[in-house]
Amino acid sequence: MKRTLQTVEEELVAVLEKNSRRFLTTKDVSLKLRVHPYVVYQAVRELRRWGFHIQSERGKGYRLVESPDLILPAKIKKNLRTKVFGKKVYSYRKVGSTNLLGLRLAETNAEEGTLIVAEEQTKGKGRMGRSWYSPPGLGLWMSLILRPDIPPFKAPGLSICAGLALAQAIREMTGIEAKIKWPNDCLIDGKKVGGILLELSAELDRIDFVIVGIGVNVNHSANDLPKHLAHTATSIRIQLGKPVSRLALSNLFLEKFEKIYLDFKKNGLCSQKETIQNLSSLLGKKVTVKFGKERIEGTAQEIDESGSLLIKTKRGQRVVTAGEVTVL
Repeated sequence: MKRTLQTVEEELVAVLEKNSRRFLTTKDVSLKLRVHPYVVYQAVRELRRWGFHIQSERGKGYRLVESPDLILPAKIKKNLRTKVFGKKVYSYRKVGSTNLLGLRLAETNAEEGTLIVAEEQTKGKGRMGRSWYSPPGLGLWMSLILRPDIPPFKAPGLSICAGLALAQAIREMTGIEAKIKWPNDCLIDGKKVGGILLELSAELDRIDFVIVGIGVNVNHSANDLPKHLAHTATSIRIQLGKPVSRLALSNLFLEKFEKIYLDFKKNGLCSQKETIQNLSSLLGKKVTVKFGKERIEGTAQEIDESGSLLIKTKRGQRVVTAGEVTVL
């Protein structure tokens, strides 16, 4: 199979990182990568454009001095401690939507745990047809292909699983008290920092695959957020006061998500009940939920083992599987 220039670039980064204390000649690199020397030159030029500090000296060759915080397959796999998630990674500089690419890959039998990441999305997808602002180099824009052996009605619980993993990863990495908001948001101080989008292919009694899309505002400054999002969205950098490693956050998230996911397939959300209670921004509060033309008002009591929200209303308990929820 013919390799793309981006694939060569990623392989070049791995070679230069492995030999970071010495120079490698163009001939050395071309032999290691099995490409023409001119392709090496093209790859070095493109990597420099993306922020890699690659030193070059006539007669000595190339040496990697510093790498930017890019989400590349080799970097993800280097320290990732998972059994399934991220063992196969597709990375892109710029795509329309990682979820759309995930759907296409899943339809061609891509294995469970396949990860699609992008530096930038031009058509990032949110719930209910909304867009997700996904500028280059600032956030995590990724999708996972899952093939859980669970009935379709339990699929919404996967959104809670991903939200829990993200909140836990942010808390562990930064100390910031991230919360989950049913059904698919991660909040900091009441503002959205991350969102989850599920898209699935299923029959009446079985799931073929689920695409779990994850968007996280990581290193946005206040000026990086559009004005119409300033009052409802935030980033980890804004809350922490300094940038964080997107790569480290992505790996920590994947490790936590995999652990929760594997348990969910066996036990639903039962094992996560206490964690959900502690990290939920809704439970115990008066809320309204809108879905379609219906509006439910009551107290958010519990998220059940399938991911549905249980609401105590004046007319009794209601089980809500989807909708827009607002705290009163």
